[in-house]
Amino acid sequence: MIYALRKLIAFVFLGGMFWFIYQDLDNLDKPWFMHALGFIAVAFAFFWLLIPMVVVQCRITSRRRQNRERHAKWLADGGLENIRERRSRNSRLALEPGEQAYFHEKGTLYVCCDSPESRSIAGAGRPVGRPSDVAFPGWRRKCIVVQRTHCYFTDRRVVFAGRDLLRSVPFVELKSFSDTPGGLVFELAGQGAVSCLAFTFQNPLIAADILRFVLKEGK
Repeated sequence: MIYALRKLIAFVFLGGMFWFIYQDLDNLDKPWFMHALGFIAVAFAFFWLLIPMVVVQCRITSRRRQNRERHAKWLADGGLENIRERRSRNSRLALEPGEQAYFHEKGTLYVCCDSPESRSIAGAGRPVGRPSDVAFPGWRRKCIVVQRTHCYFTDRRVVFAGRDLLRSVPFVELKSFSDTPGGLVFELAGQGAVSCLAFTFQNPLIAADILRFVLKEGK
């Protein structure tokens, strides 16, 4: 998002500067004209550097506040007690004998590109510099957007299942996870090509609570 905002600001300011110069070609050698161009350049630098960061930070703060409010409402409505009563079922996921799915949500899966071999795991995903600055602030590692897909929490694993995709992460391979304003980042154990995955959730705080619950159930 920061990159897109900076492109927009550059387009507006540079277009405005060219228009300003074109309108006053006869004054190019005047001191006041040079001062005006200098002021425009300083204003451009200010907006280009600061405004995108302020906009993103405001959106992050707003998203976190909404997450907390919805999480509090979810807890007030029963929270994990509802998970015990209504366990997730979906035909896209073939459960193993005795396995129980607790949670299901659709979102976007990102695979971190720690090595060229990780592209084979991501399949036909498209490479990007990093995920959204609002959803995953500060996550500057190169990654691949795999696809919009389904995420399941079972009592044995985290599963990403969708079109031509089945990525299963047994709990023994899940080193840790953390919530962000727009999703969860999963750190995987071992020295493989992919060391982390990220997935967008409607409310990462709720998803994190449910995952902690199923991790406990799976022990």
